[in-house]
Amino acid sequence: MSYLRKIEYTITPKESFKILRNCSGCGCKTIFHNTNSFRVNANGSKIDVWLIYQCIKCKHTNNLTVYERCRPESILQEEYEGYLSNCNKLAFEYGTDSQFFAKNRVEVDWSNIKYIINRKNDMLLETDQIFHEGDLLVVNNSYALKIRTDKVVSEILNLTRSELKRLEKSGIIVVTKEKQEHKIMVEIKGELYSDRTI
Repeated sequence: MSYLRKIEYTITPKESFKILRNCSGCGCKTIFHNTNSFRVNANGSKIDVWLIYQCIKCKHTNNLTVYERCRPESILQEEYEGYLSNCNKLAFEYGTDSQFFAKNRVEVDWSNIKYIINRKNDMLLETDQIFHEGDLLVVNNSYALKIRTDKVVSEILNLTRSELKRLEKSGIIVVTKEKQEHKIMVEIKGELYSDRTI
């Protein structure tokens, strides 16, 4: 099927994910945040690398394993230097990697994810903000953020959730999800804004 326009978006977290875990200092389950600091420990010919998380209440720390009993030569030199210098970019990469948290068996606090939605072409005209029949919107959620689909689509289309629900029910908008590729596809099959002023 051919579309009038194919418009791509990306969802990007604004900060590292926070985690929920029992804190020995607080004596209950609390939120831990990424300190953007690594701990590197040499043990004979092997090294361990951790990313340090910290309780937002009492400052107790929890180390999440990056490498365990690893030979230093198996790590790229630039990456190794990043751990030693507490590289913010490297800490953010680990702090937004769902597989990293799964490997460490920790629970991500998905309820407080801060994110931005960027359009692929940043050079936008005012008229580009209005969508038309025949447009296909592709929203890439490569970080696998657990955000409600209707929230994302409503935000992009500048619609309330109730308006979106009505337009979906009438077939003017068709929303599908590709879970394996972490994508949301939005097909515009009619006039979105006929009954209101933008």
